[in-house]
Amino acid sequence: MVLEIVKYADDYNKLRFKNVNVTKENPFLQKLINDMFETLDFHKSGVGLAAPQVGHNLNLFIIKTPNFQEVYINPEINLTGLSIQNKEGCLSFPNMLFAVDRKEIVEIKYFDRNWEPRYRKYSDFIAIIVQHEFDHLKGKLIID
Repeated sequence: MVLEIVKYADDYNKLRFKNVNVTKENPFLQKLINDMFETLDFHKSGVGLAAPQVGHNLNLFIIKTPNFQEVYINPEINLTGLSIQNKEGCLSFPNMLFAVDRKEIVEIKYFDRNWEPRYRKYSDFIAIIVQHEFDHLKGKLIID
């Protein structure tokens, strides 16, 4: 099911709520993840989506590019390297681009959709997406 994207202009506060960790016992988790991927597929311009953007204040985001797909549950990140400026869009800010400073290296610990613990280190486009989506989990937006 395609979920409605929370737009900044419509409901600024929903994007600022405190998010909570996902529990393994959440009976709706797999459906939410599937619906988030369907929503991202529907919005062809997006490469990532955080649960708060679809009205669920959970520490969960997904990434999907032509060559990459992953689910990040309860992520923790460490940022290193130089800062780089990137032009970014956001499904919650349709048809807008913003200059955002990002670190060049991201280390992330998380659970995948099967609750397997994972650790990854990214230094490419995925690193930028991870930072963008992780910001959503902290109530930080690309305009901040």
